Amino acid sequence: MESIMEELFRQHRDAEGMLVKLAAGVKRVEREGVNGAGVLDHLRDLRRAIQGEVLSHFREEEQALFPVLGRHIDSASGPIAMLMEEHAIFRQLELQFEEAVAALEAGLRDGWEEKLCDAAGSIARLLPLHIDKEESVLFPMADDVLSADEWAQVRRLWNEALAAVQPA
Repeated sequence: MESIMEELFRQHRDAEGMLVKLAAGVKRVEREGVNGAGVLDHLRDLRRAIQGEVLSHFREEEQALFPVLGRHIDSASGPIAMLMEEHAIFRQLELQFEEAVAALEAGLRDGWEEKLCDAAGSIARLLPLHIDKEESVLFPMADDVLSADEWAQVRRLWNEALAAVQPA
């Protein structure tokens, strides 16, 4: 079984791969519009990728790593608080992206392509910086202060977070 830290880094690499697909999707929308062959399917796939890669990663951090690490560092004003705030921003951007995809699926065109591209652009600008903060600040901090027992607690909470969203 891969360690939590290995899993977090792998999820970051997956999210970076999703960003490449997101950039390609935006270019297709800008070049072909949503009526281009397969463009809407591509956008639907991107919507699922964002939900799967980014939002599940956030949930696992928030319900597993952050509570245990928060016993050692200030959760109200330190790196955890900053990262939680960024998670909230990403959730808003993800909702804007979802709303734009849904509007385009429904045949609405008045400004929705631009809204989709704006949300995607914001995600693409902010997510790499967020990943860097986690990898250069939070993860080394967690590695330094969490005991083996605490990592076991993180794993248990992580598994509970996963089980809570998986269909029965």
